[in-house]
Amino acid sequence: MISWYIEREDYSVSRAITVIGVITALAALALVLGRIRARLPVLLVAAMTMTAVAEGVLGFVAAFGPVWWQGGLRAELLGLTTAGVSAFTVATGVYLMLLYGKGLYLPHLVSPYGPAPTATKRKVIGESEILIRTVPGEGASLEKALDVCVAMLDQNDLHFVGYFTSERCRFYADVLDDADLAHFFHDTTQEQRRELYLRAGKQLQWLNTRLDRQFTEIESGVLIRTVLDVERGALYFYWIDSGRYLLGVTLDQRKVDVADDKMAQLVDIIRGHFTLPPINQREKAPKSKGHLRPLPGGEQWSESGS
Repeated sequence: MISWYIEREDYSVSRAITVIGVITALAALALVLGRIRARLPVLLVAAMTMTAVAEGVLGFVAAFGPVWWQGGLRAELLGLTTAGVSAFTVATGVYLMLLYGKGLYLPHLVSPYGPAPTATKRKVIGESEILIRTVPGEGASLEKALDVCVAMLDQNDLHFVGYFTSERCRFYADVLDDADLAHFFHDTTQEQRRELYLRAGKQLQWLNTRLDRQFTEIESGVLIRTVLDVERGALYFYWIDSGRYLLGVTLDQRKVDVADDKMAQLVDIIRGHFTLPPINQREKAPKSKGHLRPLPGGEQWSESGS
């Protein structure tokens, strides 16, 4: 395009400056975009919103300008249509900006978690009363997985387990209604907590899928375990197989490691139901006694002299 612009033309300083200015501006734009790549989405949304505002003003002028100044209705319909589209674009831009300000600029993170399991029954194992909710008509492999998950639940450590596929949660079981766990619930009820866990399961599934795509460049394989170690307990997201996931929850911060080990065992057992090999083969480091010499009962620490 530049060669077409200057071909067979007498040398002109102004045109040369124009060409150099365009090239410099494009280079600067590429450099700026490279440096602000992380903030590019919000900048694009801001630009879209400002453009829509300008479009709305122009549409209003195009619609009513001929009426005010020339007494005609020419281009009124086009102008009103443009103004309507502009209003919708402005509303969309403002909404996205508000979500971005709250850290929710990823639309999937606030989307519904899909239909929840509805078939409910309760089972008492030992001192634990377990709530079980399933999707009706599940196969034998999922019935085996459910039995294993129910057996692993305990009011002392692992309090919630949910089985997810790429479409929805197929079943979950928990001991949240146990009287010994009542002190863990203050601002939310047990039922509200279950809904939050189902939503968290779909959110973690979405995030893990995108992290997997990024990790392919470092040849790390599939992301098989994600632990959200929060102040009051932990959430565990385990990959079983393509399109199959397990979500676990403990409410007790002291039992984070115990519940994590149980989740790892669950995943390997469920993988066995699908004739898949174990995947969680972590070795725990032996407890080190350090380099301190134990003191006999009557021996005193020596003075340091400092």
